[in-house]
Amino acid sequence: MSPAIVVGFAAFLIGAGLFLAQLWLQVWSPETFVKLILTDGVALAITIAFGFVMRERRETERLRNRRDLD
Repeated sequence: MSPAIVVGFAAFLIGAGLFLAQLWLQVWSPETFVKLILTDGVALAITIAFGFVMRERRETERLRNRRDLD
């Protein structure tokens, strides 16, 4: 499993934990909660994009190094 998947899943779990804590315990003010959720969402999006770019880069390198196409 790639590190991007692990980090992305961790960010998802953190967001779910924040949501449940706010739902049941109202730990933060609404403004702070929105900021936390948006920050978690941006971190998740960056992780997914980074993982996609790295996978594509590895795939491109693998295809470039193939010699059977010559």
